[in-house]
Amino acid sequence: MTAQRLMDYKLVRQCAPTLAARKVGSLFCMEKAPAEHEPLCAILARWNRELNPSGIFVRIVAERCGRSFVYVYRRNVLSQLFNKTEIRQFLGVYGYQHFDEETLIAKLTHRIAKCHCFPHEIGLFLGYPLEDVKGFIANGGQNCKSTGYWKVYGDVAESEKKFECFRKCFSVMSSLFKRGYSLPMLAVASTKNCSIRQPERNAA
Repeated sequence: MTAQRLMDYKLVRQCAPTLAARKVGSLFCMEKAPAEHEPLCAILARWNRELNPSGIFVRIVAERCGRSFVYVYRRNVLSQLFNKTEIRQFLGVYGYQHFDEETLIAKLTHRIAKCHCFPHEIGLFLGYPLEDVKGFIANGGQNCKSTGYWKVYGDVAESEKKFECFRKCFSVMSSLFKRGYSLPMLAVASTKNCSIRQPERNAA
């Protein structure tokens, strides 16, 4: 793979469920690139050019020890999620007062900067159920019913369905990418119930 394709593959491997519209957002870490490589700002700009038409946005929410934490999210899904009363009430406890996209992410970024670790509400930005986020906080991360892509304190059966869906996303998206599919093609390569179709090769 070219250097550019390798960077794109990192995005696919870390964010497949978000690309496939099965998850509101994903977070992953990128090391500072050597001087001869494409700068991170250029990589993110390119990703946004390619993915914004599909409603997917990419931005840095934290920088620590030479590493950048990249948040990849679906704008419309984020807006719908944080329009829910119970979500807003929960976030209000942590100082969130405005719920437009820019203010939400700016507040999250500010809280990450103030914490030694990531604030627990980040789970909501990644699509974790509110019940599981609350359960994690109340139990200090202990006593969960099940563990997968997050610790489950609520509906185990429903969470297991999501975990299986995510596993399919990772497998299928990685396979398609290796066969030459581009990020814009993968961003629309999904249907209901995680039955991911293979997009046309001439798709935009």
